[in-house]
Formats: sequence, C-alpha cells, structure tokens
Amino acid sequence: MDKITVVFKHSLLVLTWLVLWRLSVFTEYAPYASIWFPPAGFTFTCFLLLRWQALPAMFIACVLSTGWESLVFNDQRSLEQLLIAGSQFALLHCLVYGVSANLLRGSIDRISHHNLYAPVMRFLLTVATSSLVMATAGVLLLFGGPQLESFLATSLAWWIGDMSGILVLVPVFIGIVNRIYPRRGLLSALNFQPKTESRFSSFAAKLVFCWALMVGVVVLADHYQSSEIACLIFFLTLPQMWIVFTESPIRMAASLAMLSFLLALLVSILGVSEQAYIYQVAINVIACSAYFAMAVPALVADNRELHVEAKTDYLTNTVMRQHFIALTEQHLKQAKRYGHPTALLLFDVDKFKQINDQFGHLAGDQVLRELASLVRSKIRSSDIFGRFGGDEFMLLLPQTSIESAFSVAETIRQGIAELTFSEPELAVSCSFGIARVDECEGFQSAFDEADRQLLKAKREGRNQTALHFEEN
Repeated sequence: MDKITVVFKHSLLVLTWLVLWRLSVFTEYAPYASIWFPPAGFTFTCFLLLRWQALPAMFIACVLSTGWESLVFNDQRSLEQLLIAGSQFALLHCLVYGVSANLLRGSIDRISHHNLYAPVMRFLLTVATSSLVMATAGVLLLFGGPQLESFLATSLAWWIGDMSGILVLVPVFIGIVNRIYPRRGLLSALNFQPKTESRFSSFAAKLVFCWALMVGVVVLADHYQSSEIACLIFFLTLPQMWIVFTESPIRMAASLAMLSFLLALLVSILGVSEQAYIYQVAINVIACSAYFAMAVPALVADNRELHVEAKTDYLTNTVMRQHFIALTEQHLKQAKRYGHPTALLLFDVDKFKQINDQFGHLAGDQVLRELASLVRSKIRSSDIFGRFGGDEFMLLLPQTSIESAFSVAETIRQGIAELTFSEPELAVSCSFGIARVDECEGFQSAFDEADRQLLKAKREGRNQTALHFEEN
C-alpha cells in the first residue's frame, strides 16, 4: 500500500508538471517564448521540499514534455532521438534546480520573522543564478550553440522566463506540494501576520483594481506601440504593496501568481512582442519588492513585542518602573489642569527576604504573582499598577481622593492577608504608604512622600496603611 501511495503521489507531481508546461505553451507570445515558465517553479519547489526524492517524477515529466512537444510540432524525430533529447533536458533541468534548491533548503528551514531578510535575499540570488545557469547551458547544449546575437536573445528570454516562474510561483506551489507531501513550508514561519484577515470581498476588490491597471497599461502600450506606456506596468508595485501590508502571506502569493498569469495570457492574446521583455522584468521586480516588503510587518510586530516587553514586568505582568513614571507624569498634568484628585500607593511585602530565605525564591516568585493577580482584581481598569523593583509595587489611582485611596489600600491589604499558598506555613502581609499626587510637584516628590508613609507603616508594626493628609 505504501508503494502504491508513493507511485500515486509521484504521478500527481508528473501530471501537475505537464499541465503547467502546457499552460506555459498556451501563454507563449512567440515560439518558445513566454512571460514565465511555471514548470521551473514547480521543479524548484519539489526539490526544495522533497529534496532528491522528487528526481524520478521531475525527470519523467521532462522526458514526456519533449515527446509531447514533438507530437504537437510533428518534427519527425525518432523515438531514440526524442529519448536522448528528453534525457538531456531532464538531466540539465533537474541537476541545476535540484542542486540550487537543496543548497537553499538549509536557509528555508531556519526562516523566522526575526531573520526574514537574509533568507529572502538568498532565495532571490539562488533563483537568479540557477535560472541563468539553466538558460545558458540549455541554449548551448540543447540548441547547439547558436550565433552570438540569437544566443543572447534566446538565453535572455529563457533566463527571465524561468526566473519569473520560480520567483512568482514557488510560494503557491509550496502550498500545493505540502498537500501531497506535508512539509514545513516557506510561508509557515511568517507568523507575525494578524490572526484575522480582511474580508474576502476586500481582497477581491484589491485584485480587481490591480488587474484593471495591468490590462489598461498593456492594451494602451500595444495600441500605441509605446514602450514608455509599457513601463507604467512597474507602478503595479504600489497596489501589490497594499496587498502585502493588509493581507496574509498566502493571499499575497496568490495575488502575485494570478497577476503574472493574467499578464502572460494577455500578452499571448494580443501577440505582444516588442514590450514583452518589459513585462517579464516587471513581474520579477514586483515579486522581489513584495518579498522584501513582507519583512516590514514582521519588523513592526517585533518592535511592538519589544515595546510591550520593555514596559511590562515579565513575572507579575505589571507596568515597569520607567513606564509607570511616564504615565504618572501625564496624569499629574491632567490632574492639576482639571483639579482632579489623584493618589499614589506604594507598598511592599513584609519580611520578603525571610520568605525567600525560608521557603526559596520560587515561593517568593509565587507570592509576587499571586499578589499582583489579587491587586488587579481589586482595582479599576483606569488605575495603573506597576512594579518598582523587588517586592515593591506602585499603584496610581486617578480621580481618587486620599480617603478613597485609603479604602482601596485596606481592601488590598486584607485580601493579601487571606491569600493561601502551597506552603501551609507561608503567610504574607503588606505595608502601604499613600500620597496625593496632585499636591506634589512631580512624580519624584509624590514618590518620596509615599515612601515616607511606607516607612512609617513599617516602623509602626507593618501590615498597615499610612497616609499623608493635609486639612484644607
């Protein structure tokens, strides 16, 4: 059964390759000349994911395509000649793209949103180099090395066509091959994208907009036989960037594939030849720009993550000291401007060093986490809860009088005293100091006052709340 399954899967690969080959022939704008060559992208993908396991299927597909081509053009070659020509093409095709894909495989396996630029650059350089080698060697070996003028023209068309087929279609083909042979794909590591995508109708509207621009440029350039108008095709980079920044990587890859297919089809239907190179180069430029642009959302996500980490204490999930101070300064300005009372609570765990010494630092960490969780359950969403350092915490209560702040502190203090831990003998209490922020010159002044009140609570026996209160 396993052997039958393997044969069936390889047969699917051969069939897919041949369908793509006929598709490229269908979109030719001149004999042996097309905007893209999808089989090159499919071969590259198969070797990238399956390594040399893909060799039999790719070799057979290349040989069969040679025979099929002979039937289409009725070139009267013998079976022996077809087998020799097909084997030469298959050997060259599989060798060049097999080696290049396997060399690239190590980089692809290490893709993450933290090192996206390097793999993308390796991918682009590998594709450009391998397709150039394939085109040059193919023209020399398969066509007997024509004269310089025709050699340059033929190899250039072959090179750009293969390169377009690989650059544009590899991400889509990875998704297809992954369904036949489940593997980790090129796009699987791009997890910086938002979990929710835009509606499909929005995506479809962007596609239609891109296609309309593309059709308009190609038709006008063909009508006026103007290379200058044809160069406007490069402006399709802008709406494609729009798709990159607002859609998932899969949708981005699909949009590139559909755009290139429609462009190749339109060029074939109109019989465009003068501007064909412009469109080939444009497809490659748009694809390269899209791949590099994918790194921008990744960097944004990284920066957002680092921004959150820089402001949040990892142990207690509270606001870090510097961010707390900045927020307090903002609230202080608002409080003084509008006359709103604002209170600052400073508290710490009584005899926390003894807890660490007696029960261990893991128990101390548990105390801090449980304490922080309880405090969050007792305060409002508008209150700001931060960790000053060690076992010392800060709580800013906007639009809160000193009396109300005292009630909040007492509620928290009593709740902390009722906490239970895995160690039955572990009992926790906290001391609180309170100051009016809006009566102070700044955060440091308010903090110093709250700290004095905290020391007062410590001196008077701990597990209590002290506050600074002045009669008006």
